[in-house]
Amino acid sequence: MSNFKFNFHGDTKDEVNEDSIEANKGIVWLECDKVIPDQQIQQLDNIVTRAKIFTCGDIEIGHIIVSEALTNVKDAGIKNMVNLAEQEHSDLVIGKYEGGLKIWECTNDLMNYLSENQDTVKLNNKYVLDLGCGAGILGIYAFMNGASVTFQDYNKEVLEYVTIPNVLLNIDEDERSTEIKRCQFYSGDWESFDKKLDKSYVYDLILTSETIYNTNNYEKLLNIFINRLSKDGIVYVAAKTYYFGVGGSMRQFEETVKKNEGLKCQICWKNTDGIQREILQVTRT
Repeated sequence: MSNFKFNFHGDTKDEVNEDSIEANKGIVWLECDKVIPDQQIQQLDNIVTRAKIFTCGDIEIGHIIVSEALTNVKDAGIKNMVNLAEQEHSDLVIGKYEGGLKIWECTNDLMNYLSENQDTVKLNNKYVLDLGCGAGILGIYAFMNGASVTFQDYNKEVLEYVTIPNVLLNIDEDERSTEIKRCQFYSGDWESFDKKLDKSYVYDLILTSETIYNTNNYEKLLNIFINRLSKDGIVYVAAKTYYFGVGGSMRQFEETVKKNEGLKCQICWKNTDGIQREILQVTRT
């Protein structure tokens, strides 16, 4: 089985099995499914017995420990995929597991950017899409600042056992059943997700981190921007400048955006040392 070797154990350059992109063409992507958080609301104390704190400046967000989350997962399929990824020193298995259990480095970058630009990036009473959310850190930050948030991740189990518990951990216990109504959760492939949503659903802000490593998915990603971004909405794409061996890069994605007459983009942040990372801002023309 072809799989990405994608920076799972540190900050080494990302590599990929040579035939993985070719194999990607035959992948049957998972269909979108809406996940209702009823069970998590009722059984959170059983689902989460220990938690960690994600910190970014003055921001603190509670999140479940991944090893504990996996203990609760009953589906052997996702466990096997995660185990395979770990055995191969990888972060994902194409079309099966898309790295949702890891909090990615660029998530920190985008979190910092949002917190440092609160005067211009407004979240209160906004509709936000956390696309490829994984642990949901970006969406939770938006939620804690008054936004209504749609969390989307490829694997349903990530939403059930990680994302939803993480959201609930950051809500006062007596408010969980009401406050969680400001959130929606969808799994599956981006194309299927876009078709599943009612056509009226548009977002003031779309946040996505480390999602441009697979060039074969660029069209799906842009279609979501085109179909789901409000008239004056903004997309923030946080990513490494290059994904070595995969073919994806910020320059390539930037050029793909520029080819679309309905969108425009600009780099709004770059790091100055270490592995090169950037944030791309996308808006309508």
